[in-house]
Amino acid sequence: MQHFEVQFQPDGRTVRVHRGATLLEAAGLVGIILTNPCGGIGRCGKCKVRLLPSEKDVLACQYTIEHDVEVYIPDTSRYFKQQILEHGINPDVLTEPMVCKISLENPSADPVQLCHAISQTLGAPCNADLNSPTVNQKLQDFGDTPLTAVIRQDTESGNWLLADLEHGDTTGMLFGLAVDIGTTSIVARLVNLITADVSSTVSASNPQAQYGADVISRIGFSDTPGGQEKLQQAVIACLNDLTGEASKEAGISPSAIYEVVIAGNTTMNHLLLGYPVAQLGQAPYEAHSVTSANIGPEQLSLAINPAGNIHTIANIAGFVGSDTVAAALACGMDICNTPTLLVDIGTNGEIVFGTKEHLIAASCAAGPALEGAGIEFGSRAQAGAIERVVLADNDIDVDVIGTAEAATICGSGLIDAVAVMLELEIIDTTGRFAAPEEMDPFVSTKIRRRLITYQDEPAFVLAGQLKEDAWHNTVMLTQKDVRQLQLAKAAIRAGITLLLKAAGQTENQIQQILLAGAFGNYIQKENAVRIGLLPQVAKEKIHFVGNAAGSGAHMALTSQPARNLADTLAEQIEYLEIAHKPEFQMIFSDCLLFPEK
Repeated sequence: MQHFEVQFQPDGRTVRVHRGATLLEAAGLVGIILTNPCGGIGRCGKCKVRLLPSEKDVLACQYTIEHDVEVYIPDTSRYFKQQILEHGINPDVLTEPMVCKISLENPSADPVQLCHAISQTLGAPCNADLNSPTVNQKLQDFGDTPLTAVIRQDTESGNWLLADLEHGDTTGMLFGLAVDIGTTSIVARLVNLITADVSSTVSASNPQAQYGADVISRIGFSDTPGGQEKLQQAVIACLNDLTGEASKEAGISPSAIYEVVIAGNTTMNHLLLGYPVAQLGQAPYEAHSVTSANIGPEQLSLAINPAGNIHTIANIAGFVGSDTVAAALACGMDICNTPTLLVDIGTNGEIVFGTKEHLIAASCAAGPALEGAGIEFGSRAQAGAIERVVLADNDIDVDVIGTAEAATICGSGLIDAVAVMLELEIIDTTGRFAAPEEMDPFVSTKIRRRLITYQDEPAFVLAGQLKEDAWHNTVMLTQKDVRQLQLAKAAIRAGITLLLKAAGQTENQIQQILLAGAFGNYIQKENAVRIGLLPQVAKEKIHFVGNAAGSGAHMALTSQPARNLADTLAEQIEYLEIAHKPEFQMIFSDCLLFPEK
């Protein structure tokens, strides 16, 4: 099957996709989430994009790719831009961060008069610690030369405080970092706090994984001598690496970063802040703290401007953290009028269900399979990873991130591959590989050649070179891989079932499903339903929202009202502990099976 290159402007992102894919799918593969409330059936007209250079407007969900194409995406078609407007956060308020800069041409050497001048420019009172050696020393050092005042809004009083003074006019250099600390992956967005635009996005595997693949194993490691300190140092070192990488990519110094907003599950939050975590590993799984926090960079040795601030979003409970709050914020769960299910898939999956009147949340230990860990050829969504598997010409074809050669498979590709294998009856509803004599006789020779034995167990080749009846440079799916996916999808589906039961609702009453997670920005809706990951709902009710936790952190970084709303959501969302429900094991076992064809 032919593959074509799609360029998205003004993002400057490029992806190669198979013939027949839609622009909506292609955009999702590079992390651009488009508005499509109709579910991609072409009814709402909200995903309108412009073909270049013809300037022709088309619907991304309806335009199929038959050649290389360049596309311009307006803000009006972007999902999270629309969510911000729906929250009533207009563009002026959107760029209202907790820190700002004011240039002073003829500053007074008197701190009191200096604050008075700042207050006049700001239009609001600004105070300073008159005994601060930093402020007084810099006033003496700078003399009467132009300077820039860095001012910060106090989170409790709402008053503006003079945080620092900088020589010359540095008002154009004001950046922040929105971070999503996942159990398996960490994603950081460098944001221009003047425009609220993303300057660069970087990611890395969470280095804490060397001490345990999931939160329970890390909680256990933290109880060993020096364990908690090692876990904290590992994530801080990773954050500093990402800060440097994002800054270099944007052409700025890390010292231009004055605010960091961090989302993550409760265990990740506690390990970062140095809070005790032992109690999270035993009933009743209580958090040390669920409130948001503001701390100076020196306390965490974070390499940003010394006058900066680190804000951690509030948690909900022991196993539902600030990443869920951030995702709910980004997806507008507080303004949903119809029953909505938000599923944030990760190693520690979280689900939220309800309307603006009542929201209820739960956590499910999905494990790292959907982020590529524990899979024989698995990886994060990175260059060389298979992200799409499709049936084509009596065979299968794959889309690979960034390159033509497949080296691994990420979560979205894993879901596609298993769905295809179910459709071909290569595996049955229990997940077992069919013996050759059990297979449908109409299955093509091309497909049959992909069934091999790998390390004494059946496997299915997804990519590679077939030479003289032998496969080389292969990426394959093994029986063990299928079992790992079953465990992950069963945990999530069981959580959904129990959450709906607690809310007194059924699957038929779900009006929309918002699917989030960094395992891959776009999966085939029908395949997520086919493997039983999601309930059997009409595909137009399913919407993919990408890394919603990261988008929520971005909103809390650039908007004070959004940050306040995050605190409110954390208090209002009800938590349901599902793991110890009497019926959990039975429901989980049922969910291990794949749905009938």
